[in-house]
Amino acid sequence: MPAAIFGDRFFGKREKAWHNIGTVLDEELTATEAVRIADIAFPIEKWQVWAQNPEDDSLIETPNYAVVREPTHDDPQHRVLSIVGKEWTPIQAWDLAKMLDPISEKYPVETVGALGHGEKIFMSLDAREATIAGEEHHLYYLVTDHRDGTGALTIAFTPVRVVCQNTLTVGLNQAKVSISLTHHKSINADAEWYIGIFNQMTKAKDTVIAVMDSLATVTVERDDIKKVMNAAYPQPSQPRRLKLSKDITSDDLPKSVAMSLLSDKKVWQEDWEKRRDRADKIRAGAMERFDVFNDEFPNLANTPWAGWQAVCETEDYRKGHANGFASQVFGQRAAAKARAFEAARKLVTA
Repeated sequence: MPAAIFGDRFFGKREKAWHNIGTVLDEELTATEAVRIADIAFPIEKWQVWAQNPEDDSLIETPNYAVVREPTHDDPQHRVLSIVGKEWTPIQAWDLAKMLDPISEKYPVETVGALGHGEKIFMSLDAREATIAGEEHHLYYLVTDHRDGTGALTIAFTPVRVVCQNTLTVGLNQAKVSISLTHHKSINADAEWYIGIFNQMTKAKDTVIAVMDSLATVTVERDDIKKVMNAAYPQPSQPRRLKLSKDITSDDLPKSVAMSLLSDKKVWQEDWEKRRDRADKIRAGAMERFDVFNDEFPNLANTPWAGWQAVCETEDYRKGHANGFASQVFGQRAAAKARAFEAARKLVTA
């Protein structure tokens, strides 16, 4: 589950983050101005990790490093954000903001924030409005940096459907509308190319809008829409332990071990069934939203666009995550939308 906002480190041009957190100013700010207001310029460092021998407290050098956030006024201690390898190199939020300043003069900052203890930071830039599939959308570029060792520094394209404010996360890699820089030693030098990269992104905006428009140009069968739903909400895989223990019986093990294993298998089976039932219910709910969308927008009925919209609305409005914005742009909800986009796109190109 995505982490919450770090303290009140959120700036929004139009509204505050969830739970009324952060600062709102109806002004067009550059990246450095917004980062300063949101207070996300706290430095991060990379420290060598040592292993301590529990017998004599001696230290052994390891090949790993800790990503450490410096103390802040509301969290006055060094925080380990993640464990990474030798090649991982940080980029400071302030340096990133300065690189983005020339871009934010054209595309002003919409939101800035930090999540968790600072392991993720994000900035969205206002890319103005556009008409897609006959509807008005507000377009944004989302700049994110992961300091948790699991992600990269990325720029992505995210339209928001104005009529109901749902966020249309596209299949970023497949649609080639994101730039991703891994945290290698060259990260800072690579990031210097952001202006040129961003110019490529502005051209990609027109490309992806055309792709999105194409989703509304054909009608498909209901079974095709189910492919979109199945891509967004795949059946959970069987737990590895349950799979490995499938053919083991009480005759294969000592009685005490067999009883323990059978008890565990029951728990694993029940958990797997719950996850499958949950996926089935969400998928069914998305199909209901698809039918509602068809009724509300008959000119777009039974199109791949309608199927994708149904998934986006399902993810934006269903219960289950308190931190809606973070989940929509970082978490499982964003991933479901992206999978649905790619499946819908394939229906047009098939």
